[in-house]
Amino acid sequence: MRPIALLAALLLATAPPAGLASERAPAGKSGQIDLAELRIPHHKFVLDNGLTVLVHEDPSVPLVAVNLWYHVGSRNEVRGRTGFAHLFEHFFFNGSENHPHGFREAMDDLGANNRNGTTSTDRTNFFEDVPVSGLERTLYLEADRMGFLAGNLDEAMLERERGVVKNEKRQGENQPYGRAWTRITETLYPYSHPYSWSPIGSMEDLDRASMDDIRAWYADYYGPNNAVLSLAGDITLDQAKTLVTRYFGGIAPGKPVARQRQWVPALDADIRDSLQDQVPQTRIYRAWHLPPMGARATHAMDLFASVLAGSDSSPLSRRLVFDTNLATGVQAGVQARELASLFLVVANVRPGVDPAELERELDAQLAKALAELPDADALARARTGEVAGFVRGKERLGGFGGRSDVLAESMTYFGDPEGYLQRFRDYQAITPAELRDTARTWLSRPSYTLQVDPFPALKAVASDLDRSQLPALGPAPDVDFPEVQRATLGNGLKVVLLERHSAPLVNLMLAVDAGIAADPVDARGTANFALDLLLKGSRKRDAFRIADDRDALGAQLLVGNGLDQSFVRLGALRSQLGPSLDLMADVALNPAFPADMVELQRKQQLAAIGQQKANPGAAAQRVLPSLLYAQGHPYAAPGGGLGTEAAVSDLSREALAQWHARWFVPSNATVVVAGDITLPELVQQLERSFGGWTGGPAPAKAVAATTSPGRGVVHLIDKPGAPQTVIVAAHLAPPSGQSEDLALETVMRNFGGMATSRLNRNLRLEKHWSYGAYGGLNGARGPRTFVVNAPVQTDKTREAILEVKKEIEGVAGARPLAGEEYDSILRSQVARLPGRYETLDSLVSAALDMVNTGRDPAYYANYARDLAALDADALNAAATDVVRPDQLTWVIVGDLDQIEAGIRALELGEVRRITVE
Repeated sequence: MRPIALLAALLLATAPPAGLASERAPAGKSGQIDLAELRIPHHKFVLDNGLTVLVHEDPSVPLVAVNLWYHVGSRNEVRGRTGFAHLFEHFFFNGSENHPHGFREAMDDLGANNRNGTTSTDRTNFFEDVPVSGLERTLYLEADRMGFLAGNLDEAMLERERGVVKNEKRQGENQPYGRAWTRITETLYPYSHPYSWSPIGSMEDLDRASMDDIRAWYADYYGPNNAVLSLAGDITLDQAKTLVTRYFGGIAPGKPVARQRQWVPALDADIRDSLQDQVPQTRIYRAWHLPPMGARATHAMDLFASVLAGSDSSPLSRRLVFDTNLATGVQAGVQARELASLFLVVANVRPGVDPAELERELDAQLAKALAELPDADALARARTGEVAGFVRGKERLGGFGGRSDVLAESMTYFGDPEGYLQRFRDYQAITPAELRDTARTWLSRPSYTLQVDPFPALKAVASDLDRSQLPALGPAPDVDFPEVQRATLGNGLKVVLLERHSAPLVNLMLAVDAGIAADPVDARGTANFALDLLLKGSRKRDAFRIADDRDALGAQLLVGNGLDQSFVRLGALRSQLGPSLDLMADVALNPAFPADMVELQRKQQLAAIGQQKANPGAAAQRVLPSLLYAQGHPYAAPGGGLGTEAAVSDLSREALAQWHARWFVPSNATVVVAGDITLPELVQQLERSFGGWTGGPAPAKAVAATTSPGRGVVHLIDKPGAPQTVIVAAHLAPPSGQSEDLALETVMRNFGGMATSRLNRNLRLEKHWSYGAYGGLNGARGPRTFVVNAPVQTDKTREAILEVKKEIEGVAGARPLAGEEYDSILRSQVARLPGRYETLDSLVSAALDMVNTGRDPAYYANYARDLAALDADALNAAATDVVRPDQLTWVIVGDLDQIEAGIRALELGEVRRITVE
């Protein structure tokens, strides 16, 4: 069966596959093939312009099949411009420059039969069977379409045919299983493969097609040197030469067409896919990649498909349809194409049968077929069937499978009008062993499976609901914050526990009072460097042993720094807590600082600094601390704690070890724990793992109040060509742990801490200048920062700065919270409490805040009650006390050639250009 006909059968058939058997002549025992009976006599000549002409003489009836193949299909398209080959096929039926009338009407007038035009991935063809009385006119019309179509193209035709093609696409997709093939090709082929879209294209690409596109397509691909004209019937070679030369000889050749010859994809693993459609029963598609058409292996797979499922008596059909009644029909076949082919098995699942059961049986039958030699008689029947199908096709002069079609196809794809005979030579030579081995080679590779299921019968129930009425919110649920339990180990290590027994997990954080603020002034980046090395080797374990032991315990082990604290975090399974704590203690207390790992970490940290400088938002945050805090202040280190390139380059292994020994002492640390454990058991476990930890007092950190060297100054950082400007506005604020923090947290969330905040609503939701803007207060034991961060499109920089300034002034008192805005943020704050402390990590974070700022546990225990008691005046007063629009430090990163003049015109303060160090 021809590939295109086979594909149609595979995609459309729903009944048991009796059709293949009925197409076959009775098989002899040998299945011998007589190539002489299959050969189609012909003549070939080529015009000076490159048009190849094939002539098959048969005066049996006064009829000539005209078959014109252009070697262009959807494979010649590019993604974003799909559907052009098929769309252009439609233009061929609308007349040409010298005959601006419908081609269909012309064919009706001369009595043509069996006529059409089709487009595949690899070619476009036009064919018609015409009486000899109309042959000359037909060749004139075909030649005029080939050489003189462009002058007849117009926008009205484009719109008309675009609409027709769209409806053709809708009609195809409206058929049962009509969406399956598009899904298969899109998934089975790589994104860049020209078979990854269907010839009919996408609606979006069809809408994009312009007259310039159409004319360019015609000029590129419809020259005579990219075509084959096949004539079969009551015509002589001399007649053909005279008529074809007369009408086609004067057509100018097109430019050469580059043509990829082969691209067979390979799946990395099996792919399973599914979709629902308006279909009567579930269908299973299974597909494997094969070599291109013409390959011996592809021909072997033709025969394998016939042996496997070519008739009711074949193994797959007999087992799935008749013996087990799992399927109502099953087909197998090859879709042969120029770059790569497919082997397909398609089965219709009997209603009521579990598709998985059918697939198991399908897999079993395939495995059996690949394990055993095929039956010699079955192989002979397969050969005979292929021959019979071909012979019945070539009874016709034209149309699919007719003699003119076979010759044109072979010339187009193989460069030889008799290329089709190689298929039958291969059929004859392939042995049962070769058939099995070829099938093993290709069907043992990963496959694609698509299951198409009937769309379930769904419906809405009758309802008298008044949807115009918004349901009222219920009362906010009570949220119980766990009791904060405390203990101290014998060595002075403090312990904080929040019990929760909802899951067999225990999360721990060793919080050392160090952090970025513990960096030596002349060695910024030390804390980050040292903490990252904790996981790179201890005195007992190297980095890889640490990773293996962690994974064997199912644990999580992380390190990091905040402004005021350095952390070693452990997430442990309750059942593995003991050994997990031992691993944590070894990592935290016994770092080896291996020389090779020190150098590796140095390179990584220097690379991270480079990345920070290159990123506009990160660059702004890197320079901000030194502009807000006085020189030498512990918080004045470059943002993020990565330090300076000079300091990181100079840090020695000894300096890192000394930093760790100085700060990592038990009296300077707290273990914060949340999870499935009681305090007595926790203390016992910690004494075992951490009880031997010793050390003297740690140094003190001076994080007192400071003045801002950059207050009132606009700092500009040049980022040539940047499509966005990053706007940062900040000033110092009082430390965390104040009585007003509850009110401040609420008002800051409304100002810039959620998607519907004032700041984000203004710049993103309303003006669409930004993907997202945020602002608020950070947490710190010493002076913290109020900061706004707003990345905006470059051409709106000046306007966005004014909006940021307006919003800051608004929260500082110019636009106090009131009415529905106040009610809404308070409702949100209270209602979100159940989710706020859902996880163990969220409990650990709350406890760390208590440890760092000295905050009373009552802040969290009474959070809901105290929050509900806040009125608008309390929120506004807290914001007014903290937010100071007159003290802002600005950092703006962008293309200064485009934005600097506008910024200076705002007169926000002194303007300085700075670089990121």
